[in-house]
Amino acid sequence: MPKEFNTKATFTKGARVVSEYTNDMIFEQPRDGLIKQEFVNYENVSNGVKVTKTTRVFTSIGGYDDTESVTILPRNM
Repeated sequence: MPKEFNTKATFTKGARVVSEYTNDMIFEQPRDGLIKQEFVNYENVSNGVKVTKTTRVFTSIGGYDDTESVTILPRNM
């Protein structure tokens, strides 16, 4: 079973916020000209490599939508 981590951070960069929402600690908040950000993790797992891609798309009215996709790249047999 994977370890659970308590994610808590404070950033001084003006475009970031202090938040309990994990994605707010890796992505910026909406700002002029920012359209999209992506964060990709590659992790070895028993069946191959797990690729987790988290994407934040910013809206024209100052909001954002976060999505996450997980893909398993199988080991060669």
